[in-house]
Amino acid sequence: MADLKLPKINRIQISGRITKDLEMKTTSGGTAVLRFSIASDRMWKDKEEWKTETTFVNIQAWSGLAESINRQAHKGSAVLIEGRLSCNKYEKDGVQKEFWEIIADTCHVLEWLPKGDAATPDPAPPTNEDVPF
Repeated sequence: MADLKLPKINRIQISGRITKDLEMKTTSGGTAVLRFSIASDRMWKDKEEWKTETTFVNIQAWSGLAESINRQAHKGSAVLIEGRLSCNKYEKDGVQKEFWEIIADTCHVLEWLPKGDAATPDPAPPTNEDVPF
């Protein structure tokens, strides 16, 4: 049996609204890391009634991207995230646990500031080329 040549792709694109205040931290090496979560809705029609399913997704951004999101977004902001899916495993009280999150490569804040506001969004958010792992 020949080996299957499978492309190594781990890409995800998701949109939603930020569910709580952004958590900005800095690593001991001085790299910015931002954590937040979004609520992403999926709608479908069941017979004559529309239904909604909401999925809550954890997001992590690094370096310049983290700083850009922290300046432009807040709780309730609509965002479009592109990145990769990551699973983190840890042990708590002798029980193996895991949680999934998206490591963002790009983030587009989908709401513009009101006209006349002194602060304007960056025209193109930076990408995350230098994730430290």
